[in-house]
Amino acid sequence: MALHQPLTPFSPYLVEQEWEKLGLMLPRSILNWAEIHAAPKLISNSEIKTCLDFWSTRKVALVKQTAYQGAYLPGAGRSWIQTILTAPAHFGPMSFLADLNADYFVVRQTPDPETYLWKEKFAGDPNPEIAFRRIETWQQEQETKGAVNCDQIRWDDYDLVIGLDIPIPTRIVSKSKKTMWAYYSVEAGGSLHKRSLVDPIQGYNLYLNHCFRRYRARPCNKNHVLEFPFTFQSAASWKHLAKETAGGDVNRRGAVVDRASWQSPPGEKPSSMTPLSGDAVAYIRLMSSSEFAIRTDPKTRWGNWALEAIQAGCLFLGRADSLAMPGVLLPDLIVTDLASADKKIEGLLKNPLHMQSLAQTQAALAEHLAFRRPLMDLTACAKKFFAK
Repeated sequence: MALHQPLTPFSPYLVEQEWEKLGLMLPRSILNWAEIHAAPKLISNSEIKTCLDFWSTRKVALVKQTAYQGAYLPGAGRSWIQTILTAPAHFGPMSFLADLNADYFVVRQTPDPETYLWKEKFAGDPNPEIAFRRIETWQQEQETKGAVNCDQIRWDDYDLVIGLDIPIPTRIVSKSKKTMWAYYSVEAGGSLHKRSLVDPIQGYNLYLNHCFRRYRARPCNKNHVLEFPFTFQSAASWKHLAKETAGGDVNRRGAVVDRASWQSPPGEKPSSMTPLSGDAVAYIRLMSSSEFAIRTDPKTRWGNWALEAIQAGCLFLGRADSLAMPGVLLPDLIVTDLASADKKIEGLLKNPLHMQSLAQTQAALAEHLAFRRPLMDLTACAKKFFAK
């Protein structure tokens, strides 16, 4: 089998490869190769339907505290789409709202020390107090726009609560024994992230680690750690979002380019390319009408936008060496700059069958990594938890 052969769920070349057990012995070079070339075992429609049926009878809450400026703004009585449209940037774990029908809360800062762990991300600043004052000003604004007190919510009513950082203190979490408590560190690679890979914060059951590797081989996740991207998004939720916001299916054309790649290097850009810009509605329209998404900036980033772009329906081209999580990239879609991306796109448009094969492969991988596998793993943990 040729290494460049696209591996799609519609292709006879798809081979289920159980690399994760072998990964403890394989050299890093082989693991890196597998992240872009090898085909993981994909999850079937029937398996994912079983997971969604399980959660359809459960109550879920997604919670952030006012210290976090990302995700969605506070506000009661909104649909999940209205909530998503308040996001200042990328749309984060929106499938909790869209697919699991989660309630969304923004809670006020409590005096408990574990809810101040967000301060650690500013520890290296020349003057952290400036950052603290900026966050405090933001918190005060959010408290006037619908933020609520932790103690006012009946957390016992929820089967699963997911926190962004540690919004709910241990003294409250420990009282709700029938609730499964999970959390992200909103800063992947930060101090809370590193600490949580070893042990969860007291009272919490699961840590969602931001990762979306094809093969979770090395490092292996501990039992309390789930391979779970911050971009927890289904393709179906993106289609619904586009339909309600951008008017549904349109003839896709051109390429959307992330801001850093657009700015570097300077100079004339291909007329078919458009930089990211605008508010949430403009962002959805751009992502839903573009045929390609490109990131060629050499600075390493986690890879959340690549995952989101594919779930939005774009074919993603980029650099493997600048993505901490390169699992959605395919060998035939690796480019180093906008000029090589333009040339690659020109070739793909001349070979629509090959482009369709690549798009099917990448879309299946993204759905697996962004939605199906994390949901199945979360469901398996929940079934064990509620069986106690």
